[in-house]
Amino acid sequence: MSVCTNILFLRILSYVQTALQILRFAIPIVLIVKIAIDFYKNLFLNDPQKQIENRNNAIRRIVAAIIVFLTPTLINNFIYIVDDLTGTSNDYHGCLSNIENIDFYINLAKAEKLLKEQMEKEAGTAEYQKTKERLAALLKNNKINQVNPDGTVLGMKYRLSESDLKDIAKICQQEQGSAKGAAWEASLIANRFELFGSKYGDIHTYVLKCGWWAPANKGTYKNANLNPDVLNSVRQVLIEGQRMIPLYVDEHDWTGDISKIVTNGKTYTGEAIKNHNNFQKDKTVIYNRMGAVYTYFGHPRSDGASDPFGYTKAAKNKIDSISKVG
Repeated sequence: MSVCTNILFLRILSYVQTALQILRFAIPIVLIVKIAIDFYKNLFLNDPQKQIENRNNAIRRIVAAIIVFLTPTLINNFIYIVDDLTGTSNDYHGCLSNIENIDFYINLAKAEKLLKEQMEKEAGTAEYQKTKERLAALLKNNKINQVNPDGTVLGMKYRLSESDLKDIAKICQQEQGSAKGAAWEASLIANRFELFGSKYGDIHTYVLKCGWWAPANKGTYKNANLNPDVLNSVRQVLIEGQRMIPLYVDEHDWTGDISKIVTNGKTYTGEAIKNHNNFQKDKTVIYNRMGAVYTYFGHPRSDGASDPFGYTKAAKNKIDSISKVG
């Protein structure tokens, strides 16, 4: 399917599809006009032989118009039948589906370019080098990124005042609601800070100033009543380093911001996005309305009242590259 996410290929396929659609309607229209002319001529002809020829020509043109109009549909159905019989992935239809979402791939390319530039620029800063060296040392000594028996992942530990910890916990609570969801959110916050936020200096400043979390932007978290269970779950993540997701998971969206998901070549939109059964870990690709594209990792909760979390290629590559240091 990689070719079906190539912008140049999708543009060419889009032009071809448009041209075929024009021909699909233009040719039958031309033939119908000629048929009308043939019938009109027959009204004034006294030559029976010529009338028969014109009538035969009209019949041939009618058949040709029907064939031209139905050909795309017949080809489309034939490919579906072949896919069903052979069990192959639906690359052809996947490409056609991606034509309608070419803007997502354009935005993705722009986002990846900007992220690459940001990462290259950030790589020269003292903050990034310090973070990278610390991550690399911890990874090398198996002190982070290891999976515990309970499924949590070891992460960096942060020193936070009780006030700062409560700010972050309130934001996590407004984002996900439950204590478990808040733990996933806190894990995502730590992941994103380590991946992209070193210029903010500390994780508390990053959450409030980076613009990624709506409750922080709007300030709605300030007067929220913090659930003690949420506070404890966020404390476990940030203070004790027990994350709920791998260090490379860096994205999530509520269903209203997801335009579509694609699982094993099948596209789901609308209400189908709310069905957790349509998601498969490390296989489902999520497309949001802001142009982001990322791979699904999981949901904090199975009851539908949580966001799908996932990881971008840039985040996965960055953690992989840091893991190789030393």
